[in-house]
Amino acid sequence: MDRSINQHPGGHASQRNLGASLFAVLMLAVLPTTASAQLAVGALAHDGPPTPEQLSLIVPVTGSLPTSATATVRYRPTGSATWVTGHPLFRIRPDFSNNPAVGNVVDAFAWPIIDLTPGTSYDVEVVVTSGNESQTLNNTFTTRQLPAPSGPPNKTIPNGASSSEIQAQIDGLQPGDVLEIQNGTYDVGGGLTIGRNGTAGSPIVIRGESRDGVVLTRSEGAILNFTDVSDLIVENLTLQGSGIDGGTGQFHWGIRGRDNADISRVTVRNISILGVNQGIVFDNEASQFLVYDSTLVGNNPWTSAFLNSNLTWNDDGIRTPGYGNAVFNNSLRGFGDTLSIAAHSGNNTLTEAIGVHYYRNDVRNSGDDLFEADHGHRNLAVYDNRSHNSMTVLSLDPLYGGPLLFARNVAINVGRTPHKWNNTNSGHFVYNSTVVISERDAEISGWYQPNNGAQRAYGYRNNILIYRGSGNTLWLESGGHDPIDFTHNCWYPNRQVQWGSAWSNLAQAQAQIGATTPVFSGQSKRLFQDQICERDPFVTDVDMGSGYLTEVVQSYAPTLSNGTAPKNSGVSIPNVTDGFSGSAPDRGALISGRPIVAWGDRIAGVGTIPLPPTDVSTE
Repeated sequence: MDRSINQHPGGHASQRNLGASLFAVLMLAVLPTTASAQLAVGALAHDGPPTPEQLSLIVPVTGSLPTSATATVRYRPTGSATWVTGHPLFRIRPDFSNNPAVGNVVDAFAWPIIDLTPGTSYDVEVVVTSGNESQTLNNTFTTRQLPAPSGPPNKTIPNGASSSEIQAQIDGLQPGDVLEIQNGTYDVGGGLTIGRNGTAGSPIVIRGESRDGVVLTRSEGAILNFTDVSDLIVENLTLQGSGIDGGTGQFHWGIRGRDNADISRVTVRNISILGVNQGIVFDNEASQFLVYDSTLVGNNPWTSAFLNSNLTWNDDGIRTPGYGNAVFNNSLRGFGDTLSIAAHSGNNTLTEAIGVHYYRNDVRNSGDDLFEADHGHRNLAVYDNRSHNSMTVLSLDPLYGGPLLFARNVAINVGRTPHKWNNTNSGHFVYNSTVVISERDAEISGWYQPNNGAQRAYGYRNNILIYRGSGNTLWLESGGHDPIDFTHNCWYPNRQVQWGSAWSNLAQAQAQIGATTPVFSGQSKRLFQDQICERDPFVTDVDMGSGYLTEVVQSYAPTLSNGTAPKNSGVSIPNVTDGFSGSAPDRGALISGRPIVAWGDRIAGVGTIPLPPTDVSTE
């Protein structure tokens, strides 16, 4: 299948050796622009293949350019007269980053535009400014159209077919074939292997007659193995594992892409994966992989035996390293790192992750991280997700340069520190997220970060962090924190803040903390406009029981009550708070004026599939 450099900057080891510099790849992959050669920047490009609701922008820096240079953005649907102001591009700083074993940290401006419409053309304008000089870059990019509904079947697997008979049918599939499995339960023995190539215009479809009526079972190993496969759709069926946790040495997968598998333009939609240790995981980079409107249920209960051991750590829900991948509107429960972006072995990076996006997923019971961004690279977006019960929220160990946009996410009941930034990191921007934490073991602080690596060139703005334990409010021991944007956040309670020095409360910290260099905010003081908020500023009180081990089973949509501290007191952030109502945007994930997110699997009437709770409290 086509794995050309115009599809993505990277690939397997053989593709990575095509050139010594990623800049050469980027320059070959772009369309002509109207840019002149005044400043040391290349053309405005899309960073990897298209995704449905995002544009991943990149402008290479090709020579000497001060780090004070800026790159502003505006965009519009092609043909529209109205421009929309976008978030500025982030200047990636290789000097602030670790060096990955796979891929590169490039000197460039980059940022993902979100909240776009699939299959739509957009004009984009970037103005790079350095001192008194500026340069305008223009280009037009089109978001990816979602695959069309599949047509009628031309091949059928009858009820009662054996695993070998099913495999033989799969092995004979050709572009345009629609293979339908009739209702029934099928023991697939050693698993099924899919290694067929459709075409962009004629994908191969493997589907069930009904989602809960077709069940493929296997008690150990992967139910579906992807090898070299392209232009494939898997839909409307159930994959059933043993339902018994395999610990750290025995694995059950729903779908697995093995090391060296070449996976491109594969879509998984409207399926259930139940009773497995790992849901959908790739050991190598995939390109243009989509998974949406699906439900995945792992084997990890929310108990101390699992949460305070290593039993959950290898249990990834969805892991999709690569280029131009999108994971959205899925419901997941009972995994370790529920959403993950890269394959790695300890500190060894095994994959690249560029232009990969996770959004509108509804997550329950993450025994380790809600989102593990470890060993991710750039133009990553994680937004509008909701979590109940996770041990941490965002893991960075490490992030290679960024940018990573982590925005408008909800996390209710966190068992350890919310943000686990346990390495040298830069380019991480946490905006408008809501985190509510219960009583935990070994209380130290609502957010405690040991000094495991410097945090440089990052942002933390418009967030709500409510902590109902007995420790302090904030304790950051890590170094760096310059340049930084750290403004307009809300905290509870008003106890000690320790950040280099220690202060007895937030006001004292704000008065005495030292100056820093801003990234985008223009504010040279951390904690600028930060406030203490109420214990429960939400329209519906968030009840988490006596401690983090009490599983939260009610579904919360934490909208803010009028008159509370976070209400209408945030700062406007382009492409994050757009559409807000009132004098200023709300802090936190749910912003008045913007519609409530439709979290999770949107397919209705899926029979007896054990979905996570979906009753959203609104009163």
